[in-house]
Amino acid sequence: MHRVLIVAPSYVPSSYPPTHRVRFFARHLPEFGWQPEIVSVEAADMGEPADPDIDRLAPQSVPVTRSRAFPLRLTRRFGVGDLGYRSLLPMRRVLNEVIERRRPDLVFIPGPPWPAFLHGPYIKRRFGIPYVIDYIDPWVNAIGADGRWWTKAFWFRQLAIKLEPDVVRHASRFVAVSDGTNDDVRARYPWLPADRFTGIPYGFEASDFDALRSQPRANPYRDANDGKLHLVYVGAMLPNGFETLRALFAGVLRLRDTAPAVFERLRLHFFGTTYDPNATEGRVAPVAREMGLAEQVTEHPKRVPYLDALNILCTADAILALGSSERHYTASKIFPNILARRPMLAVYHEASTVCDIVREAHAGELVTYSDDSRAEQHSEEIAAALVRVVTPGNYAPERVRWGHFEEYSARNMTRRLATIFDEVVDDAGEQALAMAGPHMDSHG
Repeated sequence: MHRVLIVAPSYVPSSYPPTHRVRFFARHLPEFGWQPEIVSVEAADMGEPADPDIDRLAPQSVPVTRSRAFPLRLTRRFGVGDLGYRSLLPMRRVLNEVIERRRPDLVFIPGPPWPAFLHGPYIKRRFGIPYVIDYIDPWVNAIGADGRWWTKAFWFRQLAIKLEPDVVRHASRFVAVSDGTNDDVRARYPWLPADRFTGIPYGFEASDFDALRSQPRANPYRDANDGKLHLVYVGAMLPNGFETLRALFAGVLRLRDTAPAVFERLRLHFFGTTYDPNATEGRVAPVAREMGLAEQVTEHPKRVPYLDALNILCTADAILALGSSERHYTASKIFPNILARRPMLAVYHEASTVCDIVREAHAGELVTYSDDSRAEQHSEEIAAALVRVVTPGNYAPERVRWGHFEEYSARNMTRRLATIFDEVVDDAGEQALAMAGPHMDSHG
């Protein structure tokens, strides 16, 4: 069995998206001939909230070695909070020790935190081990691209532009959660061969819902007997997501005239809209007040533990899935939204892979927009979809194409990743033989 070393500064007990990406792959890789080992950061140094349930969802048989990271209280004085930068030097020492003790065949590095990518070229130069990088989100993105040189975002973007080329130049393969993210990387580095890029969505892990069902819990956020229609959104509200949010609210406002009975009963709840476990300032509520929907909308900005979030979805009257104005934004939370087996309204840019998933699986109501037809131009469609999504009988779990949905399981996503790993190792072996051939001939 081959060995892969996964460099994941953010891992359990954090439940941020990179944790799920890593635990999904780590759970299924042995089935496809790859034994994973993870190097992460000590929980006390992560600066990310610990999730009380996430540890038992991680594969217990996978060894995890921890490194330290410079403490936030120190690095924030210099404007640095990113876990990747804070852990860069301490983790490098740990990686050296792990590789010398248990040499892997390949190194896999997901990002964010993107500075972890910098370990790839170092490991390849020192140990000759190939590496694969995984873009969960783009390293060079729109944040900081507005030219405001006096902002921290601007300078961190400039740093990413400076550091990324060496990473991609020496990487054996590239994985991303969407083909669109890969396209963005190739646009910056057109000399990279297209066949080095593969889109692998997050996928879903159905056993997470088994864990929830094994320990049922109450939903403290709603009264099931108040006669209202409770629609929920769970997840961070991203900077480029507000256009979609406003379009949703515009659709709700239309119901005041077109379906007043529905409008009176409608209650929209937004959970975990920030990554801050102690957040008090909301991002959604101010928009709701501005648009005259303060009575219909409530926001709980604090990050919600993972299984609590699944429980909120499972006990909702309907689920809201909202995309971003970024063309290729792919939300990992679309999978638990569907697996919750509740009516769902999804509003996404037409280029998002979420649209294909929802359409092909018949998983819910879908409203799409584009660069030419902005989200708020579709408020009438959203209003009609809202009525359908809360009308009894319009959704039935047995009508969802679960067999088709299986294509997106974490197991199948991992199968695709393992195939890439196999190809990288085979290529490395062929290159080693090619280099050894002339050397052997010269001593024949």
